[in-house]
Amino acid sequence: MERKNKELKGRGIDVIGGYHKWLKYRVQWIAWLKKLEDLNGKEAEVSEESEEVRVLKAELEKTKVAKEKLKVVVTRVKKECDRMKDINMSTAKALEQEMKKAKKEELSRKRFQGALLRSSNELKLRKAESEKSMMKNVMLKDELRNCRESKESLKE
Repeated sequence: MERKNKELKGRGIDVIGGYHKWLKYRVQWIAWLKKLEDLNGKEAEVSEESEEVRVLKAELEKTKVAKEKLKVVVTRVKKECDRMKDINMSTAKALEQEMKKAKKEELSRKRFQGALLRSSNELKLRKAESEKSMMKNVMLKDELRNCRESKESLKE
C-alpha cells in the first residue's frame, strides 16, 4: 500500500486522484523515457555529426591559415607595387628632367648653328666685298699703269 501511495504521488506533494490519473501519469512517464532514449540516439548521431563538424572545423582552420598566408602575400605584393610606383615616379621625374635638359641643349645648339650660319654669311659677304675690292684694286692698278704708260708715251 505504501508503494501504491508513493506511485500515486506526482512530482508535487499532492496525491494523484484516481486510477485514470495515475495511469495517465504513468503513460506520460513512459513517453518521457522513450523521448529520452530517442535523445540518446540523437546524441549518437550528433557525435557522428560532430566528427563531420570536427573535419569541417579542421578544414576551416586550414582555410584560415591559408587566408592569413594569402594576406601576407597580398601585403608583400602591395608593398612591392608601391615600391615599383615610387621607382616609376622617380624614373619619370628623372626622364622629364633629362628631356628638358636635352631640349635646352638642342635649342642652344640651334642658336649656335644660327649664329654660325649668320657669321658664315657675313664672312661670305666680307669675302665677296674683299674680292670685289681686290678686283677694283687690280683694275685701278691696271688703269694707273695704263695712265703712267700713256703719260710716259706723251712725254716722249
